This record gives sequence, C-alpha cells and structure tokens, in this order.
Amino acid sequence: MKSIDWLRLVFLSLLWGGSYIWIELALVSTSPVSIVFIRISVAAICLIIFCVITKIKLNLNKDLIIIFFIMGLLNNVIPFNLIAWGQTQTTASVSSILNATTPLFTVIVANYWPNGEKATIARISGVLLGIIGVTVLIGFNMSDMSNSVLGQSAILVAAISYAFSALVGKKLRSINPILAAAGMLTASSIFFLPIVLMIENPFLIEINQQTIIPLLGLSILSTAIAYIIFYKLIASIGSNVMLVTLLMPISAILMAIIFLNEKLQYQHIFGLILVLIGLLLVDGRILKIFKSS
Repeated sequence: MKSIDWLRLVFLSLLWGGSYIWIELALVSTSPVSIVFIRISVAAICLIIFCVITKIKLNLNKDLIIIFFIMGLLNNVIPFNLIAWGQTQTTASVSSILNATTPLFTVIVANYWPNGEKATIARISGVLLGIIGVTVLIGFNMSDMSNSVLGQSAILVAAISYAFSALVGKKLRSINPILAAAGMLTASSIFFLPIVLMIENPFLIEINQQTIIPLLGLSILSTAIAYIIFYKLIASIGSNVMLVTLLMPISAILMAIIFLNEKLQYQHIFGLILVLIGLLLVDGRILKIFKSS
C-alpha cells in the first residue's frame, strides 16, 4: 500500500467512524429504518447531481446493474439497517469496535472465494484472536440473550455482510469511483423504498435542527463522500480496504467520548486490544518488521 492509500484509509476511518455518532444523534428523534433510507437516498441524489454537473457518464448494462444491486444489498441495505438497529441496544463506541471485525471475516470469506486470497497461519491466528476479542467484548454469558447481546450480534452480522461486499466490489474496479458509489447507492434506494414504506413513511419525519444536522452529516459526509474514497481504495488495494475498520474504533471512540460523553467498560477496552492485535496479524506487517529486525 502506498502512502496515499494510508492517508485515504485514515480519512475514511474518520468519515465512517463519525457515522456512529450521527446515527446515535439521529436515533433520538428518528427510527432506524428511516435513518437508513434517508442516508442512502440523499447520498445517491448528491452523487447523481455531481455526476450530471461534471458530465460523468456511465454506460449501463445488465451485468453492471446486477452488481450495483448486489453491492447495494451487501454494503448498504443489510449492514446499515443492522447497525442502526444495533445502536438502539448498544453505544456508538461498542458498535464501532464490533465493526472492526470486518477484516477478520474478510479473511475467512476470501479464503473460499473464487480466485480469492488464501488464508495464512498468521491470518488464521488473527481471526481466532479477533473472535476471542469479540467474545470478551460482548461478554462471556452468551446464554443471556439480552437486548444488548442481540444488538451487538446484529452489528457482527453487518460486519460479515461488509466482508462479502469488499470481494464483490472488485468487479467495479474499472469504473469511476464516483459512478460506482452513485450506482450502488441508487440501487440501494430503489431496493429499500418499497420495504421502508411497508414499515413507515420516512417522508413524514419532523424536520428540525435536531434531526436534519445528523441526517445530513450521515448522508453527505459519512456516505456520499466516504464511498467515493472507498471505491478509489478498492481500485488500488482491493479487499484490503476493509483494514479501515482497524482505525474506525479509535476515531469513533474518541468522538463518542468528546461529543456523547460515553464511557467504556474494561471488557470493551480489553476486547478492542485483542481485536486490534488480531487485525495486525491479519495485515502481516508486524510480522515482517520482527523478521527483518
């Protein structure tokens, strides 16, 4: 990975880490499904307008449309809803830590994916250590399926969905990142609209400063701009883009402490340390440093 890739990863971690704060603030007055629909639809509209203004054109075909809908399902509809609902049961900090398991699941999925990257001993060790970290983070009493555990489990399923999306997203490498993001978010909006209307009407939410600021921050900063960077990274580093979740908990936790006055328990800190060590093993750089020294 080049220096510019690492800089983009850091910036993306700030944008996506901030999404947990925006969601936490939006949940005060808005339901999870409405938050998700507004997030993806407003982001899609912003990117479409940008493409029209800058005259970026896309030659659509059947295969590309199918990929857009698959990516929209795996990268938006499923994980966004699970995370938004999960955050009604747990905090932004814990949610970001749980989402840091995405690269661990990516290692497992990539090992069995056609032409995927085979798992090494270091990567497998990292996955196992990460799973132990998640177990510590959630708590050892798994027989007590409280709302908190269910919420945290939902965010873990979202991480698995992100793992699949990172591998499917490689098919969009040759497309302009802005078009890739716009296509995926538009497909997500079309797919999710009839579903959300069966649950509630997101167009009837009360518009005030308490709702509009977090929703716009979530839609424009943490979605539209973030996905442009995401697809740029996929084009240059492939599924390694999910290493961004190594940095997201740090930015999310710092912002949650500053803006939401959240406090972490010792088990969350210990679980985070285990997950981060697991991610370092998956990444492999730390082992190369020790071998060269």
